[in-house]
Amino acid sequence: MVAVKNSGHYGLSGYYAEQAVKKNLITMIYTNAPPAVAPHGALKTLFGTNPICFGSPTGSKIPFILDTSISMINRGKIRVAARNNQSIPAGVALDKSGKPTIDAKKALAGVQLPIAGFRGSGLAWMVDILSGVLTGGNHAGRVKDPFDDFSGPQNIGHLFITFKANLFQKNYNQRIKDNIKTIKKLPKIKGVKEIMYPGQNKYARYKNNYKKRNFYTGYNKERFGNLNKLTSLEHPKKR
Repeated sequence: MVAVKNSGHYGLSGYYAEQAVKKNLITMIYTNAPPAVAPHGALKTLFGTNPICFGSPTGSKIPFILDTSISMINRGKIRVAARNNQSIPAGVALDKSGKPTIDAKKALAGVQLPIAGFRGSGLAWMVDILSGVLTGGNHAGRVKDPFDDFSGPQNIGHLFITFKANLFQKNYNQRIKDNIKTIKKLPKIKGVKEIMYPGQNKYARYKNNYKKRNFYTGYNKERFGNLNKLTSLEHPKKR
């Protein structure tokens, strides 16, 4: 078990989980984030989107990686929608008056909704305790927003729990194979070709993109322009 404090945004939790799984380890990873989600029954944001991550070997080259936030929608997607004057799906956010909204800018000024109602709120609270209270990091809404608050370090907390997959059952890999096989053989609803476990769809997309060499090489003038203003640097193509 490793606890981290005085940190910032560390990227994708799933990346760290993948490193553990490669060593035939099971891992659970928690991190808190700046206020975005209101506790159940509250009108003010306090919890972050507080991702929960779980990784396990599967006995195959595709690991089981569940990496999900506790909010109905990723905050980054709301920011992009606001920047592009696009709407967001219904049922994912409230405006500052507590009314449902599909306006991205109003959502950013209001609150995001957790998954599964009060259950999601409880999960967010759990993550805040594990990654904030336990580690010594900021918690209870004190994590600073890197876009708006430059008064000091964010002091985000992370908690990594990792142990051997065969800690209790020496044939774990065979047991997890049986588990996955049993679930995949279940009758499927119309339109579903395959029941996938978390991480499998991501691997399929990666494989397809790699095969097609479908990598992002575009240059967004507006975004680089904003970065240039912040860093006072010119884009390499202009040098």
